[in-house]
Amino acid sequence: MHRRGSVILLVLTITFVLALTGCLGKGSANSGNGGVTSVSLNPSESLSIDVGGTQIFSATGRNANGGVVLGVDIQFVVVSGSPNAAAPLSIASNGNACAGTWDAAIAICSPGPSGIALVTAVIQGVSSPVTTVYVHQHIDSIQITQAESQPPQYDCFSQGQIWQYQGTAYSNGVDITTTVGPMSWSSSNAGVITTDTSVPGLLPNQVQVTSKNPGITQIFATVSGTTSAPFAYTACLIQSIRLQIASQGQSGNTITINNGSSVTITATAVDTLYGIANNTPLTSPPLTWSTTNPEVAAFTTLENDSASNTATARKNLGGATLFASCVPPTCNIGVLPGLPIYASDGLLPNGTKGFGTIAVDVVLAPTDKIPTYTAYAATTDCNNQPGCSSALFSVAPGLVPIGVIVGLPRTPNSMMFNHLATPRVYFGSDQGLMYVDVSSKNPTPVEVSTSPIPCNVALCGKVLTISNDGKQVVVSDTVSVPSQVYIYNASGGIAPVDLIIPGQTATAAAFSPDQLKIFILTDTGNLYVYSTVDALSSVSVATSATDVKFSADGSFAYVAGTPAPTSISGFANCDTPASKVLTGVTTSAVPLALFPSPVLQFDSLGNETEVVLALDPPNVDMFGINVTQFPLPDGQFVCTPPVAELDGDFPRSSVNLGIGNFTPVYSQLVNDGTQLIVVAQNVPAVLLFDVSNGTTTSVPLSRPGYSTTAPLAATASTDGSQVYVAACDQYNGTACTAGSVHIVCTSSCSTGQGDYQQVPYANVNQENNPNMCNGEGVGAPLCLPNLIAIEPQ
Repeated sequence: MHRRGSVILLVLTITFVLALTGCLGKGSANSGNGGVTSVSLNPSESLSIDVGGTQIFSATGRNANGGVVLGVDIQFVVVSGSPNAAAPLSIASNGNACAGTWDAAIAICSPGPSGIALVTAVIQGVSSPVTTVYVHQHIDSIQITQAESQPPQYDCFSQGQIWQYQGTAYSNGVDITTTVGPMSWSSSNAGVITTDTSVPGLLPNQVQVTSKNPGITQIFATVSGTTSAPFAYTACLIQSIRLQIASQGQSGNTITINNGSSVTITATAVDTLYGIANNTPLTSPPLTWSTTNPEVAAFTTLENDSASNTATARKNLGGATLFASCVPPTCNIGVLPGLPIYASDGLLPNGTKGFGTIAVDVVLAPTDKIPTYTAYAATTDCNNQPGCSSALFSVAPGLVPIGVIVGLPRTPNSMMFNHLATPRVYFGSDQGLMYVDVSSKNPTPVEVSTSPIPCNVALCGKVLTISNDGKQVVVSDTVSVPSQVYIYNASGGIAPVDLIIPGQTATAAAFSPDQLKIFILTDTGNLYVYSTVDALSSVSVATSATDVKFSADGSFAYVAGTPAPTSISGFANCDTPASKVLTGVTTSAVPLALFPSPVLQFDSLGNETEVVLALDPPNVDMFGINVTQFPLPDGQFVCTPPVAELDGDFPRSSVNLGIGNFTPVYSQLVNDGTQLIVVAQNVPAVLLFDVSNGTTTSVPLSRPGYSTTAPLAATASTDGSQVYVAACDQYNGTACTAGSVHIVCTSSCSTGQGDYQQVPYANVNQENNPNMCNGEGVGAPLCLPNLIAIEPQ
């Protein structure tokens, strides 16, 4: 009652001041657009100040057109905000204010009593709005407590729940809250809560807090330059996520759609307060939507809070797995280490079945023709020689297949297309990262830095991987000492990340599908894990580690080449450092590459299993993995890693491809996980391994009139129907005297069957010069296409 009574007296006093300044205004009215029609006072609205403190006030007069009126006299009017009390503030004519009284020289401010002062500025009879000044004893501390009459019966607030808090200001242990005026409120993680001090009935020291997004934060109250001790607040963390196909409801987690069409996925997310049993899912869960194959199906919007999202099938055919996750820093905010939650199988609050992943098989629309593709080929054969320009050329089926020729100013050592953005192909080089936007009318190479030094600016090295959104590129610096890994962001205005890993060279890397983390393998047998949320960490694997790929739900990564008797292990994505979640998977030889299938299959008992292929020449090994996700317990702020284990009811197999030991130049699981394509050194064929029956067929490679075909590099469409093989077609001793790109149809194509077209490089601007190295002069060795990639469409 005392505080509310003070507020009523303050309102009455402000009314008195307005009446007084109104009378002042009547004495000198102004007219015309040249005179003052409005006055603003700074500081405005309210101010809190210690007794004996000083403050400078200023005022501005404006005419009817909004222009500042210069050369005017300003009168500052101060009255007390408390009836029958002297004003605790005095203001000199120059606007210098004292929370007490000035000496004659307006130099020394002598402290006065606590109280409230109401200040206005008057110019040409026009008054400013009132500024309320709260004069008080010095604040030693502010403590935040709950303002509700009953404490909550839970340790977190679910999304949308509100609660009121208040700050208490102390001076020498005495509560002076009623004298300090309105408090301002803030939090350490703004995305977790919203604050509102304008709610009717709240006192000046109170705030209403609404839980906005799952996470933890600290609340602060501030007044007169003093900030409270932090007050811990938890917006209930997401506990679990279940997915359904919107058009199918509970009938399954696989769907076949035509290329160019779309599928909508719904997500049911519950928090640790209510959980599944209480039938209260979050209405606006801040989820991240991911795909394992963005060239086949992808979400246009990767983050939203609408509990559903739509993925569009691209023109490419094949399989992809879609899922949603709660990923920091937009969900489970402020928890360190970061605490992502991945979707999992289980019942929804309404009793229907939900899923951890949605598998999409994209097939050809009835009215469409089988797509044809354009590949781009480059060469490494300039070998960093000064004056040598490496050619990049495009090749597609047709009588005149070469369409674009671009000179690369640096010798590329790696080549990779992004996935979602405008078609852009990246080239690593010892002098720095380059890229070419191939969809432009006149494709031109762009160097990230025009100078090759320093390497951490030019980004020297090999391109290892590109994020699913096509924006981030991981480059392994094979030039500098100490070794480094760069993460280039194509969004613009974002400096590259430079990771120092002394004495080690990064050999493989993979982004988690949600792009939360990057898993990086090194040649000394370490697995480094990087994210923008957590510090760089590492775990020891093995010097034979060769490949890293993420599971279909994104919750962990498979690592190939770990020590015997285990050849393949799995490491969680939700903790730091990454814990091992899969062991005991052996293969017949050290696996060189891993391929998790995009479509879940079923074992003999009808349980879902993720099929994984391991290429371990001369064999391909296949096995099934069961993954169990655990919901987050209430009050827990560290992840419970999933459990991944061999599916004993799924038939394991090891199949010899029938060509003896080999060194692959390319391997890829295509279509909806039904076929593995392998192209190997000195093997003149494209090998097609049928996953369902374990058989291998081949498409021979040959070029009429030439002695042999030795593959140098290859790339395949996402459905595996077309394979482009860059090869040497004829050797003279150890030197290759002719090369071409072989366009191979592995199934039913509208353009031709088998190895139906061989495209030699021909520079039409140099009398059809077949040498991909320009500037080397007459008699230079022939440079061949040995980098190649299909442009996504």
